[in-house]
Amino acid sequence: MSDIDAGADAAIESRHQLAQLHAENELCGRTVRGLAGQALALVGADLDHTVFDRVDLRGADLSGARLENAALTSVDLRAAVFAGALWNRVRAAECDLTEVDLAGATLLRCDLGPLRMPRAILRGAALRGTRFQAVELTRADLSRAVMLRCQFAGYRDGTASLSRVNLAGASLVEVDLAQVNLYAADLRGALLVRCDLRGANLCEADLRGARLVGCADEGADTGGALL
Repeated sequence: MSDIDAGADAAIESRHQLAQLHAENELCGRTVRGLAGQALALVGADLDHTVFDRVDLRGADLSGARLENAALTSVDLRAAVFAGALWNRVRAAECDLTEVDLAGATLLRCDLGPLRMPRAILRGAALRGTRFQAVELTRADLSRAVMLRCQFAGYRDGTASLSRVNLAGASLVEVDLAQVNLYAADLRGALLVRCDLRGANLCEADLRGARLVGCADEGADTGGALL
């Protein structure tokens, strides 16, 4: 029996099988494990309840993919493309999403972290009810993103950071940024409504044109910030 003919309960462990099952729209509920899938084209993939474990998807194109109730563990997604994708109730931990492209994507009720997302592109993305637990977002681009009731946690020990993040023109409503390192962040023209900024590091941040409405900012450090 070939790897393509393997039963639905068997893990997908070859690049060829993954590509074939994607072409047949048969990836829902499957487990993808231990394979090298660099630069694979999985555009529009339906990944409902799909599990990815120790998979290399560097540079893969998953534009428009639908990840619902999916789980990612130790997945390498450096420079992968998820432009316009849907992530709904996705759980991801110990993954590398350096320079991942999630421009225009929608993230709903996801639980992310700990993981790395430096220089990630989330320009114009919509995020709702998503939790970032010790996620490294240094220099990430969240310009014009819309964030509702998201939480950034696990930043007290300084191991993760949103330093130099781009939030220009973004809208944040009831977002928890307490104790987060936003050093030199770009918040020009951003709108923050009822956000928690208590103890946040906003030193050297660019706050020109930013509007803070009903935000809690006790203990926030704005030393050197542009106001």
